[in-house]
Amino acid sequence: MKSFSSQVKDEVLASVPSSQCCRRSLLMGLMINAECGIGDAVYLRITGKELAPLVQKLLFEQFGREVVPDITNCYGRSVAEFGFVSSTLAAALTELSDAQKTEQTLPFLKCKACGSAFCAGLLLSAARISDPSKESRLEFRISDPQRAMRTAAFFTSRGNTPSISGRTELTSLLYRKTEDVEDILAIAGASASAMASMQQKLVRELRGEVNRKSNCEVKNIRRTASAANAQLDAIKKLQDSGKLDLLSDELKETAALRLKEPEMPLSELAAIHEPPISKSGLNHRMEKLLRAAEKL
Repeated sequence: MKSFSSQVKDEVLASVPSSQCCRRSLLMGLMINAECGIGDAVYLRITGKELAPLVQKLLFEQFGREVVPDITNCYGRSVAEFGFVSSTLAAALTELSDAQKTEQTLPFLKCKACGSAFCAGLLLSAARISDPSKESRLEFRISDPQRAMRTAAFFTSRGNTPSISGRTELTSLLYRKTEDVEDILAIAGASASAMASMQQKLVRELRGEVNRKSNCEVKNIRRTASAANAQLDAIKKLQDSGKLDLLSDELKETAALRLKEPEMPLSELAAIHEPPISKSGLNHRMEKLLRAAEKL
């Protein structure tokens, strides 16, 4: 069975945009962790054999580069490595790393749909998505800190501000709110996955509510059992000392009923008195029995 992350990628790959500006934005998202070398060299290492044909096609369409990737196996996962020279793409990647432009709009976003295409590329290349049945968590791992800041500004402008943490070799943009995860999946074109995430959130909340009620009931049962045991101990203590016979008829009736029904809740125990009494009245009698036993 495919993981939720794989299902998201499949859904995104099934809705690749057709307009040229959006396809370039998609490629820039896919290239977010590409490196620039000497002489306008560009290197990209991307996980997922299914992404290689898309990257190949977009590189040829957008930058005229016909590149055959080197496909290797890394710990059971297919990795595609691209290496080529492109002054235009190298310049675009360098501009994306400009520390002075973190608050500016990304230059390759030409229409309203370009943002969705860029987000789709990020999901395919740099995202880690948790199974929503366990937790809501979406993380973008970006090696260049300035690109990470510009990407964070892009999401913040859309109302989805990430938590940002820097690590040794990458910057993490993290989302833990289900609403943010759903928004980003929907923006990228993974609407079915966004709906699945929402449904799993409801399931988690329902399960949590059931657990809380169950725990509350268990605590109430333990509390009732503890109180009943204390009452029984007090009555037996009075009985063994001969003091129970010296108490009023009302208290003797209550003591006899509690001995007969040691596990019965107070509300039910109050109802079987002759005549029936209120729960507060029964509590008052029990307190008298406990105080009488304490004096012993």
